[in-house]
Amino acid sequence: MADEKITVIDDKDREEEALSLCKWAAARAGVIVVVPGLGTLSTIANDIYMIMKIGSVYEEKITEKAAVSLLGSMGTVFAGGKLATLIPFAPLQIPLAVGMTYGLGRVVMEWIKAGKPKDLSAFKKVYDDAVKYAKDNIDLFKNDPDKDKPLGDETKKFDV
Repeated sequence: MADEKITVIDDKDREEEALSLCKWAAARAGVIVVVPGLGTLSTIANDIYMIMKIGSVYEEKITEKAAVSLLGSMGTVFAGGKLATLIPFAPLQIPLAVGMTYGLGRVVMEWIKAGKPKDLSAFKKVYDDAVKYAKDNIDLFKNDPDKDKPLGDETKKFDV
């Protein structure tokens, strides 16, 4: 028994780490959405990496395929917003990209904590509240020190 190791997981630390990833990914989305040659498709790669990294925080293996599937499950609310980021107007693109990525990250956190249910409709308020928070606090994201650091290969093409 003396060799037995017990790991205590602090949910508060875990939540803070996951929130930090959400903020980093959202800040990054605000940068890459306006970069010629990167733009909206790269924000999708950014979102996929964020989903996978949040999964790791909660010791849930989320594969690229599962992350893409989750993005698809977000439905028209998420997809419609992504299409709006194609409009080449930075004052519109940046808050949209930041808000949607932060909202997605918050949904992923709550989805994992809820046991990864198939129906995501219960998380609509989480998403809406997070998007509003991000838009209301856009300067926090624009000034994030990690905004220029990619979460993964932003040029990778995913089947979405």
